[in-house]
Amino acid sequence: MATDVDGGGGGGGGGGAKRQRVDEQEDRISELPDELRQRILTFLPLKDAIRTGAVARGWRDQWRSRWAHRGSVEVHLKSRDAPRRELDALEREPRPRRRLDRFSLVVDTCKLKPSELRRFTDYATECRVEDLHVEMRKSTLAAKLNFHMPLSSPLLARLSLRRISISGMYFKGAQPFRALEVIRLHSVNITQTAVRKMMALCPGLLTLDLRDCDCAEFFYCHSGLAMPPNLRSITIAECDGVADLRWVGVPCLRSFRYSGDYLCFDLPCDAVLADLYIRLSNSLSRKYYTDSLNNSLPKDLSCLNVLTICSNVLPVVSLLPDDGASAQLPILNLHSLKELQLLMLKMEPVNLADLYAFLKTCQCPNLERLFVQLPEISYNTSKSSTEEVTEEPREDGLDNLAMVKVKNFNWRRTEVQLVSFLLRKTSCLRKLSIVSPNAIPLDVPGVQEADLLLIKEALASGKMVLSEMDDAATQPYHSEVFIKYVLGVLS
Repeated sequence: MATDVDGGGGGGGGGGAKRQRVDEQEDRISELPDELRQRILTFLPLKDAIRTGAVARGWRDQWRSRWAHRGSVEVHLKSRDAPRRELDALEREPRPRRRLDRFSLVVDTCKLKPSELRRFTDYATECRVEDLHVEMRKSTLAAKLNFHMPLSSPLLARLSLRRISISGMYFKGAQPFRALEVIRLHSVNITQTAVRKMMALCPGLLTLDLRDCDCAEFFYCHSGLAMPPNLRSITIAECDGVADLRWVGVPCLRSFRYSGDYLCFDLPCDAVLADLYIRLSNSLSRKYYTDSLNNSLPKDLSCLNVLTICSNVLPVVSLLPDDGASAQLPILNLHSLKELQLLMLKMEPVNLADLYAFLKTCQCPNLERLFVQLPEISYNTSKSSTEEVTEEPREDGLDNLAMVKVKNFNWRRTEVQLVSFLLRKTSCLRKLSIVSPNAIPLDVPGVQEADLLLIKEALASGKMVLSEMDDAATQPYHSEVFIKYVLGVLS
């Protein structure tokens, strides 16, 4: 009877009592001493500690102060005596060790002994670290150093290694790292044996990122490599060796990013990708290119939302019929595509013609965002640069395109033609952003006055924006950070 009174009767009669019980529970939690709440949070992984903010008002932002000291330790070894000094300081800390979100060890110029590396990783293990980064700034420093999985924290969620070997990794006594979700390897020598054992120890791995690594036939056909069942993202950038995924089971793969030589990757035919990045070093003949692309990509890209490709890929579409149907290339169904980024290594008439052919053949009716990155440095134009590009895509292919950004715009003839085309053929375009070091010229040789007039009108109306600096607020999904990191520009 009391329940009916509290709830006001009717079908929601239990609602008031339930709300009262929840409030009482929140009050009890909030009444706990701060020290006790922080002590409870030290037993939780970081992401679970953050989620406790939804439990009760008293827990909001409590995770930020769950340790008396900072939640990360960064050790940067620059001098000969730095390893001993830093290790002594860490070992003086009282036990039990505080929990750490992140532990970073960067070795700059000094030599590090294997025993010293082990003492640093032992400390991280005692602190039950969740994010571990180990980096040798010089490859010669890592010649005799190996990273050993058993020495890592059982709560490890993210592992990043740079210029440190895993080829001689020690596995005896290692238990599965069930919390490990992300592995990033940069400038690391990789063997099949080491990777096979590493993957076996990481059943919950979601992201595998390899950059500038010596893969040594990492994914070689019939290698017996068993990938974690829920692996969703693979990045292979500027790596040596063969990356053949056709024989590797990756049923949950949704993201694939590749930069390097064209013939170094093959994806499983049944992969259902949501985002795809391809940047190729080599330009191949069109017939050879078509066959290679057909053999390397999944047969169905109908779920693809984000695509980044370089201009070396574009010539393929000129071999396709206008309707995009081809027995050789049934992969270009891009009806779900929302964002397209084109990395133009050159922008001569032949490249513009290839771009038009791509948009004409691979209809993208739901495309909303287009990013075009033009060459950053000047290039020698061929005799064909005086040729006029007349063929353009159909008018019904860009009906939903709302935002366009063109970077490194230098007012070349083909660049102006592309921008004027976009202004003419996009009915829903709200903003066209041009990043250029130069103001609009009075005239561009070979460009019709009507095209320049269209651009000037768009600038006057605010539909087109011209700026010298790139707007960091509007970046592609596959941002420039990825490209620079691939090329080793970032540390």
